[in-house]
Amino acid sequence: MADKTAIFNAAAVRMGTEARVTDAELDDRPLPRTLREIWDIERQGAIRDGAWNFAVMRDALAADAGVVPYPFQFAYPLPAKCLRLLEVLNDPGRASYQLEGGKILCDAAAPLYVRYLVDMPNPATWDAAFADAFAWRLAWKAGPRIVGSTFDENAAFQGWRMAVSAANRVDARENPPIEMEESEWVTARFAGYSGPVPGSYREEDYSS
Repeated sequence: MADKTAIFNAAAVRMGTEARVTDAELDDRPLPRTLREIWDIERQGAIRDGAWNFAVMRDALAADAGVVPYPFQFAYPLPAKCLRLLEVLNDPGRASYQLEGGKILCDAAAPLYVRYLVDMPNPATWDAAFADAFAWRLAWKAGPRIVGSTFDENAAFQGWRMAVSAANRVDARENPPIEMEESEWVTARFAGYSGPVPGSYREEDYSS
């Protein structure tokens, strides 16, 4: 389990500097000072850039009683702690919605069930893969100031993107696939039809 000091030092390694941090909060040298300055905003940006399981929450939202912009029927204020909306769970695969002014505009009646990302300030709650990726992000953002003109900003950016991609694949494997319900159009289209549904496979349909 990584702590803030360990992540600072991991970022230092990725920058290619020999400087190390003794205490993330008390060390007042240029490296830890710089990392402290960008820690909060870059953490939130890093969480928004993925779909991290450790930062996902669910909620049931109540509709706003105010005027709803045309052509939608309902408006749902996003939770104050929401960093990024992941999905609307009402009628999965078919719900049409728009994000405007901190609200979800849609035609689904309340409650509106949603999944979203929240900020997780404590590194003790982070997945190890996120901590590794975040160290790359800190190196990418702080490297030019700490190392100077010799810092390879593009390499650090690629390190960040590759770490996020690998971590998201792990996150995806931790959850089972979500089966989408068939739409009313599909069920009505094939009502009374006894043959195979397009996209399905039955051995007897292909046996000679």
